[in-house]
Amino acid sequence: MKISSPKVASIAFGLFCTFAYLYFTKSEKNFPSIHQEKDFIKKTERLIEEITEENKVFSNPTTQSIAQNQTDSLPSISLAHERSTSIHSLENHHVIDGSLQTNEPNPQWKNELEIYLNEDSSPQEFLDSLNVRNWKKARDALAVAYEEGRLRSGKSFQKKFWSKVGEIGGKEVAVELLQEGDPAFVKILEGWAKGSPQEMFDYYAELDLKSPDVQNYLEKTNSREIPLMDQFSSTVIDEILRNSDGKNRKLQVAKTNDLIDHFLEKNKAKAESLTREFTERVIKGRNKETLKQWVTGYKEPELQAGSAQRVIESGAFDENPLEAVEFADSLESIRAKRSALSSAYARLAAGKNGHDPNHTAIELNAMEDGWRRDFALNGFAHGLVRRDPDAALEWANSISDEGFREIVTKNISKRIKKELVDKASVQ
Repeated sequence: MKISSPKVASIAFGLFCTFAYLYFTKSEKNFPSIHQEKDFIKKTERLIEEITEENKVFSNPTTQSIAQNQTDSLPSISLAHERSTSIHSLENHHVIDGSLQTNEPNPQWKNELEIYLNEDSSPQEFLDSLNVRNWKKARDALAVAYEEGRLRSGKSFQKKFWSKVGEIGGKEVAVELLQEGDPAFVKILEGWAKGSPQEMFDYYAELDLKSPDVQNYLEKTNSREIPLMDQFSSTVIDEILRNSDGKNRKLQVAKTNDLIDHFLEKNKAKAESLTREFTERVIKGRNKETLKQWVTGYKEPELQAGSAQRVIESGAFDENPLEAVEFADSLESIRAKRSALSSAYARLAAGKNGHDPNHTAIELNAMEDGWRRDFALNGFAHGLVRRDPDAALEWANSISDEGFREIVTKNISKRIKKELVDKASVQ
């Protein structure tokens, strides 16, 4: 269905010594005790007690932020999640870097790979034979096997391979993949966090998203800054959950909120990203009114924006997607309003629960130029990428703010290119 055309519009991080010292002072895998007497922890305990009770909303959600800024040193935090895998990264590697090769006459990895390919057996022995000297040769051999039709294109194996590379290679491999603009950069995060969690966390904490290496990677892979941050944040959150006692959710929430508070002082964009990923894990199974309370309980604009975005994206308002717009407008923070409006209009563009996007197009054409329309257009354009990419770009180009329009059209173009690449890779 063709969407109505838009109207024509007029065209960080500081030093970190104390935290780094405390971070993993006991073990990369263990949590030290948390000071239970802190008022923050008391609020966290109350929060987790409330969200684990069925059909119960938060008490006094607006009295203070759920995650307050803290001046005390953070407790150590154990840091995993990798979202997407593809054969693409194996298909496009044929050049071998001699500096990382092994002179083994009969390398074990090659024998184990042949056994896996010929006997359709578990790849575990092959994966266990990988190390920092031979993984590139193994990757290239896998690419050849794929081209010859000997390697199944299952995502499970791809995920295991890159996870193992991350585990054995850590920062050394990550830096190399980033500099090369290799899509596998984000695929090694899970394994990296498993093998060297402190190293991975420190790397992310210091990572400058505006650096030439990062921007080059984003250009080559048709990626964007926010999804890249979210992949790191997801890995960090999952590592906290993986290395905590699953029954002690108070501790998990406290650890996560401590981490968010740290970044709130050092890098607000990363704090917002962590909040999005944290929210995604907390909100499952919660009713809509509880989720509204969760969002408004945050007073910091970045945390309210991150939680609002992920709540709307979760489909909490899809039964009546127009209600998401009302909720966005009700938020106190302008930053949160903008984020929530974009998320809400993306759901409308996607036609959730039978909503006709053309009705929203008429509404957008009638709006006066300004930040509210611009952020609604941002969401609407992103929501149209899969359904009607040409219309998505047309709507993005009707954003009135020149700088924001340039950012959105660039992001939309990247998404369209990535969709085409992804489609081609599975054909």
